[in-house]
Amino acid sequence: MEVIVKVDKQGRIILPKDVRRAIGVEGEMEMVCRVVGDRIILEKFSMEDIHKAFSELEEIAPSLELDTVKVEGEDKYVDREYALRKIGIRSIG
Repeated sequence: MEVIVKVDKQGRIILPKDVRRAIGVEGEMEMVCRVVGDRIILEKFSMEDIHKAFSELEEIAPSLELDTVKVEGEDKYVDREYALRKIGIRSIG
């Protein structure tokens, strides 16, 4: 499905009814907004889905519970907050 939407002076858009139906958006709800390159990705926000994804990740890679690990050759540390930012969850909440 592809539609053209207008952006108003305040930067708002309205999701057409067909788009809302296609993704199951009903009434007021929160959505996750990501910018990837020159694209905007909107996804339904669900804490249940996020908890499920983290549970699956913990089963696959239990070492994710480590607090900090220095990355060789870089001046950057990997921690839980950094990991959440990298997968696009840090800005939620």
